[in-house]
Amino acid sequence: MKTHRSAWAVAAWLVLVHAALAAEPQFAGRWQTTFGTMSLSQQGSDVQGIYVSQDDVGTLEGQIKENKLQFKYQEPDARGEGWFELAADGKSFSGQWREEGDAAWAGWEGQRVQSAPSPPAEASFDGVWLGTYGRMRLVQHGKQVQGSYAYADGSSISGTVKGRRLSFQYTEPNAAGEGYFELSDDRSAIHGKWRASGETEWSAWSALRVEPTPGLVWLVVIEAPWEQSLDRPEYSFGEMLKSFFARSPNVQVRQRFFNDEAGFRKWCREVSYLAEPAVVAIASHGSPQGLSAGGTTIGPEAIADALRNAGNVRLLHFSACLTMQGDLAERTLKNLKGGARFPISGYRTSVDWAASAVLEFMYFELVLTRGMEPAKAVEQLRILMPFSGPDDLPGAELKSAGLRIALPGAPPAAEPPQKPAAADVPPPPAPERK
Repeated sequence: MKTHRSAWAVAAWLVLVHAALAAEPQFAGRWQTTFGTMSLSQQGSDVQGIYVSQDDVGTLEGQIKENKLQFKYQEPDARGEGWFELAADGKSFSGQWREEGDAAWAGWEGQRVQSAPSPPAEASFDGVWLGTYGRMRLVQHGKQVQGSYAYADGSSISGTVKGRRLSFQYTEPNAAGEGYFELSDDRSAIHGKWRASGETEWSAWSALRVEPTPGLVWLVVIEAPWEQSLDRPEYSFGEMLKSFFARSPNVQVRQRFFNDEAGFRKWCREVSYLAEPAVVAIASHGSPQGLSAGGTTIGPEAIADALRNAGNVRLLHFSACLTMQGDLAERTLKNLKGGARFPISGYRTSVDWAASAVLEFMYFELVLTRGMEPAKAVEQLRILMPFSGPDDLPGAELKSAGLRIALPGAPPAAEPPQKPAAADVPPPPAPERK
């Protein structure tokens, strides 16, 4: 019996050794490589992946043959071929690549990144991703996912999660179709396929998760041009804010201009592709009906639609006259319809240029640098700068600014609207802001 058992043990050991030798090398996982961070997924001998260096994205697809991964790669302005070979311990690879049309080969090496524990059965796709078709923001509620991606300047995606697979439909300005993503074991990447409506051929679509930088916050100033003629000097509130917050290393200020609703929507969508929290300031002329640009009014439906997936927004501030005199903010919040939720602030009055500038410097300071919630910051401004409130101050040179904030889910403010005060035009050459 003892001999018999030993024979079985030896046989079992030989089977395991043979299986190990016959198994495909495992390239799946996250790697730090010669050309940036790479994530690979593997099914049998088929491998696909994505690599990112800063915002430059490349993809590769290949097969394992004779213990080597032989692949084709594609970058925005180049493509070619290459191969990787795993080290014996599976913790690194070495290989070569060459661009299509070139005879010379160059080296490409990588080190495996320690994997995080496997995610639960129902994993989250929520977050910002950088991949084959640019940046993408996915927002997940339960098993439902919606989002947008930067390709074609206005593309959307929606689908349902089952296990670690997101099955989706996508819509672009001139195309639509379907696809799926599989979440990697360490949650850091998604790999999948897509195909256009009516087509049978599938194409690869991969992306790496963009991890937020701890402590970083954004102030995004989306501004309409103020100058109406050549005799008026250039003016930019965003430039002033950049200088003010230059002393705060954790606050990044970005300024972009819009001339019409299309430009407004573009820059609002871009906010959602930031991984960190953001405060958005819309600097333009305004009215109780909306924001003024290009001779038209951008109303609550368009404002909500442009920021629907921007779950990273902590505050939307209308740096514009009269926008809080009516229910523009409440209608905007209502039109978000289950999308991002954030407070909205602005002015009831035709606010003085200098008054609004001073208020907003302190307002953004409290929110961005001191980490104060926007509603609390408005309360502080009422104490620190009483002219920010709804009532004119006896003997004060400036009229009240009528700063008001609307919170998601809260009823409209009870304080009565004020009659618009005549706008105080600053002395030349400074233009009137609102």
